[in-house]
Amino acid sequence: MLETAAGPGIGSLADLAGLMLKARDAGLSEDEKFRFSELFNWATQNTPWVNLFYVRPALDFLMLHSLREVASPGASRREDEQRRRQYSQQRWTPKPLDPFGGFR
Repeated sequence: MLETAAGPGIGSLADLAGLMLKARDAGLSEDEKFRFSELFNWATQNTPWVNLFYVRPALDFLMLHSLREVASPGASRREDEQRRRQYSQQRWTPKPLDPFGGFR
């Protein structure tokens, strides 16, 4: 409730603090898991002007898909399979750049 009353900036910092504590706990205990993709998603959501309608598609294609693939190998393939299974859709743009060399 306090985070909501304090505003979005404090809420974002609280989310970051939660991620840092989760990373610390993962280092101390084998039961706790921390994925780099969680930190990557937080950074993407809190970067100014990233979600503008004319910036996001280009940024996704040129950089973010490759970074997601590095953070979580197979993410693009899983996303395509999920889209095909749930919506019977397929990608109509070229596949994103493979972070380890050219197009897939």
